[in-house]
Amino acid sequence: MNKIMSRTALLASLIILAQMIMILLKGESACLNQGCKVVESLMTLSPLLFNLVGLAYFQVIFWSLFKARSRPQAFMEWIAILLLAGLSVEGVLLSYQIFVARAFCSYCILIFLMVLLLNALAGRQQLFKGAAVVVAIVSIFSLLSFGPSMVLARYQSLDAGTFAVKTCSSPVKELYLVFSSECPHCKNVIKALESCNSCDFHFNPVDHIKTLDLPDLERRASYSAEFNRLVLSLMGIKEVPVVIAKNPDGFSIIKGETNIIKYIQEACFQKAPLLYIDRSLYPDQEGPKLFEQDNGVCSAGSECD
Repeated sequence: MNKIMSRTALLASLIILAQMIMILLKGESACLNQGCKVVESLMTLSPLLFNLVGLAYFQVIFWSLFKARSRPQAFMEWIAILLLAGLSVEGVLLSYQIFVARAFCSYCILIFLMVLLLNALAGRQQLFKGAAVVVAIVSIFSLLSFGPSMVLARYQSLDAGTFAVKTCSSPVKELYLVFSSECPHCKNVIKALESCNSCDFHFNPVDHIKTLDLPDLERRASYSAEFNRLVLSLMGIKEVPVVIAKNPDGFSIIKGETNIIKYIQEACFQKAPLLYIDRSLYPDQEGPKLFEQDNGVCSAGSECD
């Protein structure tokens, strides 16, 4: 059994090492689905360092098993603790995918299964202890509530969902427009952004698109539509368009075509008029406001109000 566990730990190390090489060569992780990008975008540690920690963990297990051949009693107790610690970490990561990211990372699930297999190979008692730890962690996570602050606290993470950026000279704000390519209200908002003034606009679609009919756009190499849907889900928003703007004292969330155009008129187009706007509809007000009424929205699909 010791040899099988050693080979399993070595195999896990090789898988992680291959992933690290992929990140170094291509700049992104190898994954069978988009869930990996969603999970990675919510991490404070870079994917490379995160995998390095995993590699170190499996290597410690591998060499501990090697040493256990000469002193089995002493090292197997240490290995049992290591295996439970690893399963605890994986239980947290699994719960995070279920209840926070709401997306599954196929690579993460593979590593979880490797740790689970090691615990199973260590004996029935070890497997029962590990299962109890995972069940306890998942149960606690299911009782917790996770709000939008988990995403918005790391504002730069919204770049994971950015398809393209319209950059203007000396921007005073960075705004993220979450939209659907099928939503006519979203198209009206995008049309209003053809000119350039004092805000940088990030375009974050909730569906997969290849082009965006807007001049002077800087395309990103890749983006995650799933991440944009996650952001809306965490905020309890089921409609688009939505603009997320960072303020000195927090964030503004503006929903609906009318409110968004009114907001960008006040916050961004201060030096020159925004020709698309019928100013008779929007009396002058002091400073940007947080608009909550849903004027001109579409559902996550294509139904509009």
